Amino acid sequence: MRQGKVKWYNGKKCFGFITPDAPNENGNTDDVFVHSSALKAADIRFLNENDIVEFDEEVRNGKLSVTTLKLIQRDEEAARRFQERRQQYRNNRGEDERPAPRERRSGFAFWKK
Repeated sequence: MRQGKVKWYNGKKCFGFITPDAPNENGNTDDVFVHSSALKAADIRFLNENDIVEFDEEVRNGKLSVTTLKLIQRDEEAARRFQERRQQYRNNRGEDERPAPRERRSGFAFWKK
């Protein structure tokens, strides 16, 4: 397994890239594509920038792609910054952006109201 750092990962887009620490057996030092399916298979919920991971790779569609992934060390500073941005976003949302509370529907013919 190779080791590297997460260059970036976007949870909304479900993919990111890992920068390997050393070249592979072919001498390739390019960034490696990581998809959310690799995270799901490894039972990892998310990746932050500069997290240290171990991974196996294969060539898919002419590009390097992660097949197995293992989280070695979480970058606590990046995780803290992410949580702060997330909280700030939640605090800045206006009342108009929040969904209206749903009225309680009862009975079979709730659409006839």
